[in-house]
Amino acid sequence: MKILIGDIVLAGGEEVNQSPYDISILNERDIQIAGSLRGTSAKGFDRGNQKTTVTFTVARRHDSIEAAQRFILEHAASLNGLENNLRIIEEPSGDTIYLPHAVIRNVQSSLSVNVTTHIYQIIGGNFSTSIN
Repeated sequence: MKILIGDIVLAGGEEVNQSPYDISILNERDIQIAGSLRGTSAKGFDRGNQKTTVTFTVARRHDSIEAAQRFILEHAASLNGLENNLRIIEEPSGDTIYLPHAVIRNVQSSLSVNVTTHIYQIIGGNFSTSIN
């Protein structure tokens, strides 16, 4: 599985040994809860706003410790303020799923010798098979 936000590759897929793992997806809807004094129970109102949070981890092996150090710094800087459609491309079929209006909420990166590990948390709208 390849994962891209805009033109930036977050997970390069099996071909480059960068498959995402520990993938989790949280779908939430905005709900308003109303209650009244002396009421018997609260009432929920679905406001119809869908929010999807995708979290996944990717490990990347680099040619040297120095290359890994450089990548971890440059990669973090390249993601600042990035907002675009998230594309998840299934290998080998090439089918694509989009997460429109995706924003990277946070990235946690770590370095061990020449391997960088990145945990991405991305928030967007509702998954779709086409760009809305």
